[in-house]
Parts: sequence; structure tokens; C-alpha cells
Amino acid sequence: MDQFAAEIGCTTRTIRSYHARGLLPPPVRRGRTPYYVDHHLVRMHLVLRLQRCGLPLEAVRALLEPDLVLDESLAVSSGVGGAIRGRPGLLGALVCAGVLTRGQGGALRVNGIRAVLAARVVAAPGAQLGPALRVLVEAIHRVLPHAEPAAGELRELLGDGPTHEEIVELLVETVRLGLRRSGPATDCPA
Repeated sequence: MDQFAAEIGCTTRTIRSYHARGLLPPPVRRGRTPYYVDHHLVRMHLVLRLQRCGLPLEAVRALLEPDLVLDESLAVSSGVGGAIRGRPGLLGALVCAGVLTRGQGGALRVNGIRAVLAARVVAAPGAQLGPALRVLVEAIHRVLPHAEPAAGELRELLGDGPTHEEIVELLVETVRLGLRRSGPATDCPA
């Protein structure tokens, strides 16, 4: 941690504070030794750059971890837990689709709060969460065969520099922007 803090120009106390606030993921552990890797460095530089632009840490956190902030605000995870209770088939499908991840001790973590919220709206306003989760699983299964080749094309375009998470984030935001267009972009150069 001392080396990492020195490299980015912060104190170890600042690093611990960013961990506690959810701004910096925990270090990678090899045995008992924690290591900070490139994605930690990239993340810290981004956090510091956003702070220098005048954003408070809670705003930076909301930008970098919107699912975490939404879950804390809307308690989506507890709703998902209630919706899957007694439905092992739905639980298995959500884990397989990547919506849920099993953590230490078997605890479940919702990975895509925004996706769950969007599925709830699409399923029907005020719909029960169970049917919305089934819609989300089906949507993932239909879109995933197209997403993997697109991510591969981005990796080919960008080379070895970006991490997998950075490629995924770029792909998600590119698709979001592309689909929000109000019609075909016939006059846009390739």
C-alpha cells in the first residue's frame, strides 16, 4: 500500500478512506500479500481527476459505481432475494446469466442493479420482481451472442492496453448511446 500511495501521490490513509467509501476495489491478494495492479492505478487517477474537477467524493462514487449507489438507495438486492426465495430455477438462471454472483459464505450479490430496474419497467410498471427477473435473464441470453463478438472487435481495435472491465464499460456505453439515437445515422461517416 505504501508503494501504491507513493506512486499516485496520496497517503495510505487516503487509500484506506477510498476503500471504505467504495471508490477503490480491494487489492489483489497473492497469499497474504496485497497487490495493487494497473486497474487500481487507473481507477485512482480517475478518482483524483474527478476530484480536481470539483466533484465531491459521493458524486465520484455515484459516477463510478452507479449500481452500488442505486442498490443502497433502493434496496434492490433485498427485493431480488425475496423474489428468488423458493425458486431455485430462477436463482440458477440469474447466476448463470451473471445477474447474481455468489460471494463468500454463499451470500448473493446483484451485479446489474440498473438492468434489474430496467427489466422491471419493461415487464410492466409496478410488476412483481420475479417476472421482471425472468425477462432480464431472457434478454441476456438473446443479447449475449452479439455482445461477445463486439467486445472482441473492441479488443482488436484497442490492443492489449485496456482491461476487460474497461472494454465492457466502453461497449455498454457505446451501445447505450447508439440505441438512443432517434433514427438511422445515414449521414454519419464510419
